[in-house]
Amino acid sequence: ASTESINKGSSQILVSFGDNNSAKSMSSDTTAAESDNKENDMEMNVLYGNDDTLQGNKDDEKAAFLMSPNQNKQQEGPLQRLLLELDQRCSVKRLMRVWRPRFEFVVRLMLVATFLDDSLRTIIQFSDHTQQLAEQGCLNWLGSSKLVVFLAAIFLGIGLLVQSIGSICLVALFLPDVATAALISWTIVQPVLYGQLSNLELIAESLSLLGGLLSLRAQLVCSGTGSHTQLIGRLLLPAMYLYHTGPFLYSALTLDVTNGIFMYLSSLSEFVIYTLVFAGFLIGSALVALGLKSRIVALFLALANIVYVFHQHPFFRFVWLDSDGKWEYDMDNMSMPQVTLQQGISAFDFTPEQLYDLHKYYFFLGLSTSGALFLLALYGPGEIAVQKDEVLLPVVARAQD
Repeated sequence: ASTESINKGSSQILVSFGDNNSAKSMSSDTTAAESDNKENDMEMNVLYGNDDTLQGNKDDEKAAFLMSPNQNKQQEGPLQRLLLELDQRCSVKRLMRVWRPRFEFVVRLMLVATFLDDSLRTIIQFSDHTQQLAEQGCLNWLGSSKLVVFLAAIFLGIGLLVQSIGSICLVALFLPDVATAALISWTIVQPVLYGQLSNLELIAESLSLLGGLLSLRAQLVCSGTGSHTQLIGRLLLPAMYLYHTGPFLYSALTLDVTNGIFMYLSSLSEFVIYTLVFAGFLIGSALVALGLKSRIVALFLALANIVYVFHQHPFFRFVWLDSDGKWEYDMDNMSMPQVTLQQGISAFDFTPEQLYDLHKYYFFLGLSTSGALFLLALYGPGEIAVQKDEVLLPVVARAQD
């Protein structure tokens, strides 16, 4: 009897031990399943910003999780609905991972487009540029001696090396510290060297280009002072649009007063359009400088600037080959761009080739300015901003897992 009681006790102990093990196994399986579900939820509901992954608890607080269906419907916008429709067919997150490096490459290429174009033009027309720099640049006060021509050739050669090598290195991300510093230095020196300090349009576009180079340098090079460098770059970006507000304001205030009803309505509509464009440029520039909704504003300004550049300086439409294989220029539509001329020189003194080169120069300069604005839309306003955690794309929830 004692033996049977011992065996029964042992079997009960073994059964109890087996139940405990099974309970622990079920508990661990449940915990693992819950952990997998949480990871899947976090991966599905992360908000697309500058980073594609969450980093610790700090980034968990910034991540936007799925809302309830009713709340999600109420807060959906046109962009949100478009991305949700796109996300049903393919993973937007995967697309961002694949295309973001390519987009960064294109933006860097746009940023240095004016330097590459200027380098190529300098190589082809080195003697003409040397003569122009000696006669119309900051060296003309030395006279017309051979020393001035020699110095002009030296400065032009240095500029050629800085622009060509610096641009290639920046596009390839090779020595970005040296490349950005060289291009920033040339951007500052070039208006002074060519005697264009009174050319406000060139100065404004150079400041915007300088802001883009500083923003890119803050992302690639600067670590401790990156936020301050990015702040300076963001403040310089809207310089071009602040310049363009002047002509629109002047046009709105100097419209002719007329007694005819049709002329009055035409003048009134022009006044409204000029005023709206002026207000749009002013508000957009202020938002970019403050870092408030700056990414989406910079994106729209960059696209608008591309449209303006293609309309104002379409150099590819001003030249063609005739039947004899010679270049012909469209002098009827190729107007003189706004540029500061030396005293005694008028727009009629320019040859068709020189006018064509001016339009091509301003085209690529505007393209580089759009690239600088795309950099702000890509990387964000930085730490020193009113809305430093601004996100360009809204929350995208996968419709089907």
